[in-house]
Amino acid sequence: MTSFREMRFDDLFKINSLVFDAHTEVYSLTFFVKHFLEFPGLTQIAEAPGPVRRGMGYIFGYLDKHNKEPHGHVASLTVSDEYRRLGLATALMDYFFLISDLKGASFVNLYMRSSNHAAYQLYCSLGYAHCRTMLDYYPDHPEPENAYEMRKYIPRSMEFISDYTAN
Repeated sequence: MTSFREMRFDDLFKINSLVFDAHTEVYSLTFFVKHFLEFPGLTQIAEAPGPVRRGMGYIFGYLDKHNKEPHGHVASLTVSDEYRRLGLATALMDYFFLISDLKGASFVNLYMRSSNHAAYQLYCSLGYAHCRTMLDYYPDHPEPENAYEMRKYIPRSMEFISDYTAN
């Protein structure tokens, strides 16, 4: 059975096959270490059963409290090709949405390549909506690619909103 847990520092050396997936943006080791230190609890890894506990997918995110509306941002989500269509991305996104909600976020957002139709369908099925298009966001060669910002709001009662804005 697949298991989910918070990522640890040593997992960074086990996820190379996921990081270099064709659909995943490549980030530096510094990026991942920064997230571990600044945003504990906002990462998850899905592991395959068995003694090796191979990484099947992961999510990295952060909570942005510097804007008018605090929100969770999915910085990186990937699932290995061989484990796609099993619900892992949905489980990882649901986890991040729940944690963002518990930390007081107003919404969760992410950026995705405009050409990634499978990801677009996934996010729409999870209740995310295309909020805006960011031109030439990905500096690809020979041509840059646009990004879609996808966003899903977290329902809040008016009581919570009044309490939050009063503080």
